[in-house]
Amino acid sequence: MLKRGTKPARIRGDTMRDLIQSKISAMSRNQLRIAQFILDAPGEAAFLTASRMAERTGVSEATVVRFASFLGYAGFGKMREAISHSLLDTLSTLQRIERYHTEASEGYLDKIVDRDLETLAKVRERIPHEEIESLSEAVARADSVFIAASRSSFVLAYYLHYYLSWIRSSVTLLSESTAYEVLENAPSRSLVVGISFPRYTRWTVEVLAHAHEKGLDTGAVTDAIASPLAPHSTHVVYVPYSPVSFVDSFTAPLCMLNCLILSVSNRYGESLSERFGDLEALWVRNRTYLAPSKAPASTATDRG
Repeated sequence: MLKRGTKPARIRGDTMRDLIQSKISAMSRNQLRIAQFILDAPGEAAFLTASRMAERTGVSEATVVRFASFLGYAGFGKMREAISHSLLDTLSTLQRIERYHTEASEGYLDKIVDRDLETLAKVRERIPHEEIESLSEAVARADSVFIAASRSSFVLAYYLHYYLSWIRSSVTLLSESTAYEVLENAPSRSLVVGISFPRYTRWTVEVLAHAHEKGLDTGAVTDAIASPLAPHSTHVVYVPYSPVSFVDSFTAPLCMLNCLILSVSNRYGESLSERFGDLEALWVRNRTYLAPSKAPASTATDRG
């Protein structure tokens, strides 16, 4: 338990740490419990609702909301945004490597798997049903869908584009060299989806902002409410995210994209079966996939 006059351990983000430390002497016992939780598990705290944080800390929801006001925030959402802002985007690639080597001097393979499992557990604890359904509906009703992502997040954009193109027509993966020209000719009822995780890419944010300013519908798949994609997006799916050294681990984002893709597919009902029938016929005609290899014939020796 965090005690008055002590320095909290395992702190990330100087602003939140200093703010909490400066107010410890005036905190009640329940407020100290909330403060300890935020300092020990900011990655989890950044994704919890006020009611879930109350459950995790053993206090009332009203106490959590009042704690945000006690720290000087306009509401619980603003406090959670500050927690998110203190996380991963402050870490450069070099800092990630250095921290990883410190944490994983032994058993690094186990630590890689454990890190992804911890992140997936956070996803399972709070699946953003409403956010997924909102973006899914926007994808289904749009005349055209455009997807923007850069650098490592481009892998996620390609994945989303690949499967959405099976489900619906007019899905475009934007290129950094022609994105603005393509969006200039986009139908008015288009949807532009940006994908980016820390470290956020400027190009993705600027493309999404441009689409928003043009009056196009916008969506984002990102990590936190403090993400620079969020202010330019009508529909946002937040996904817990944790890199492994210099590698952007996308286990959880891929899981969330699968949820989104299947949610979109469900909106097409029986017509999707007909579409997949056409695709299967196309793949057979083009010999897209290899047939499974037959088991080798038994030899005399095998027969004994």
